[in-house]
Amino acid sequence: MTGVNAVETLKTVERISSDLEKNSHLLKTELVSIIQRQDINTLFQPIFGFANNALFAYEALSRGPDNSVLFQPDMLFETAYHHQLADELDYICRRKAVENFAARKLTGKLALNICPSVLVNPDFRSGRTLQMLKEVGLDSERVILELTEHQQTDISKLKQAVNYYKDQGFSIAMDDLGAGYSNLRLLAELQPDFLKLDKYFVSGVNSNCVESEFVKLIVDLAARVGCKVVAEGIESAEDLLFVQSMGVGYGQGFLLGRPQEQAVADVPDILLETAIRTATTTVVKDSHAGNATQHNHERVGSLCLRTTLPCSSGDRLTSILNRFQSNPKLQALPVVDNGKVSGAIIRDHLLNEFSKPFAHSLYHRAPVSKLMLKNPLVVQVADSISLVSQMATSRPFDLVYCPIIVCDNDTYIGTLSIRELLEKITKTQVAHALHSNPLTGLPGNVRIASEVQLRIDKNDSFVLSHFDLDNFKAFNDKYGFERGDNMICLVADLLSQTILDGDFVGHIGGDDFVMIFSSEAWESRIWNMLQLFSEQSLLLYNDSEKERGFIEATDRLGHIRQFALASLSVSAAICSPGKFRSHLAATEVIAGIKHQSKKIDGNSLVVDRREG
Repeated sequence: MTGVNAVETLKTVERISSDLEKNSHLLKTELVSIIQRQDINTLFQPIFGFANNALFAYEALSRGPDNSVLFQPDMLFETAYHHQLADELDYICRRKAVENFAARKLTGKLALNICPSVLVNPDFRSGRTLQMLKEVGLDSERVILELTEHQQTDISKLKQAVNYYKDQGFSIAMDDLGAGYSNLRLLAELQPDFLKLDKYFVSGVNSNCVESEFVKLIVDLAARVGCKVVAEGIESAEDLLFVQSMGVGYGQGFLLGRPQEQAVADVPDILLETAIRTATTTVVKDSHAGNATQHNHERVGSLCLRTTLPCSSGDRLTSILNRFQSNPKLQALPVVDNGKVSGAIIRDHLLNEFSKPFAHSLYHRAPVSKLMLKNPLVVQVADSISLVSQMATSRPFDLVYCPIIVCDNDTYIGTLSIRELLEKITKTQVAHALHSNPLTGLPGNVRIASEVQLRIDKNDSFVLSHFDLDNFKAFNDKYGFERGDNMICLVADLLSQTILDGDFVGHIGGDDFVMIFSSEAWESRIWNMLQLFSEQSLLLYNDSEKERGFIEATDRLGHIRQFALASLSVSAAICSPGKFRSHLAATEVIAGIKHQSKKIDGNSLVVDRREG
């Protein structure tokens, strides 16, 4: 480089440096002015709970003045950090958020973004936050402090600060999980009330992506430390279905509600639509595990049907438009001709058509048949709730929320709302959870007794079978509870894979299971299951025990002795119509032959084939 070039380069560098310094000074001046004027705008983005499809909280998001170069939050806060004004800006943003939240009389909780470096500042803990809450009449239990991870902070001090605020009644959330510098350690140390899952692991992700495995891990970790997961960045129906299927309890994103000054208060329709899809998927999965028999038995006719007055295909569209406009809750009208359903008029579709230019002139004399849906979902009063749920949620998204038309053969009976269907499914699932084994998720004694009695009352032919895990106590004592749980879950999984439609599997407790067979070839399927158990249970033993074919453990008298590897003793009774009057009589027969099966070494099956 020549001397002239070097001089020119140096001048260029000095000029750029001078410009940057001037720009930095201008930004600082703008920031100081914003802080002095407290010129901060607060936007509120809703957070919804998926368990009850209800509004849970609002996240307060701060913005600079509309006409300012510091309008965007990234620029605003980066400037504050650079000029060491983060504490002052944070206080103003926090105060404006609290005042605006209270002024709008918003329900639910208020989530405030807090930088960890600000949280550990002794001045922050001077009581100013509680004082500003007191001034607007807001309790600390309604406030969530979201820890963002822009700056590294001493974890021991942060833990101390977090515990202080927990004691004051605040909830703590870790923001942008998956995007920070020390997430896992923070999770272990702080044990927050909520985890915010970064949008990178939500938007555009599906169950087949590698990212989904991360989501499963986070949901599992959260459950272990006792905190709840909130998914950020939900921008499509697919995103929403994905996080719901992963067991995430809360969510936010543009799909559910954009950040705005006038906060969103209504629950979006898409949340209910995806909720019933998720609920129905769960029902279908449970039915394969013998857990949805109640859905299979309960019929649509048992639900609360609306006797919506139908229209005919010859009615004028303008009269139907008037009906929809006078009744905002009316979502669809069945079209019935000569006593039979021939279609349906959908509210959104009709209103959309009439909002177009010249629509009133075009459709002034047009009949209903012009715009009606010709193939609406029509079900029978005798159809099972499980079947109807699957049919309803297999429709396109724009039709999922539409009521279901119910008929008795060809006669129109009424309509069933999706909300009514969802509430029924949810109540049944809650009842199922209350009577399920917490380890395997299989139905417990209450459901088992109910299923047996139901078949007896219907005079069905079925086979009641009892599966008892042999030498399990010795295995559990030898290898510990975790491997013992794995053995129990292996049996549960194999039994669930064995059943067919109409069968049932339940978990009495401990190492005892029940299966009810209503299908054919039950005996060969039991033997196939026993063979699979013999093969797969070996994977739970150490190599030395597998080679010897036994383990050494302490018996009930405290003596060390040899125990054979685990096996299953199966006792079964063929229950023909009229053989038993109650489930208690059937279980007595099982108890009688159980002793015979336990006497046989290895896997065994003893069957009571008596007719009466």
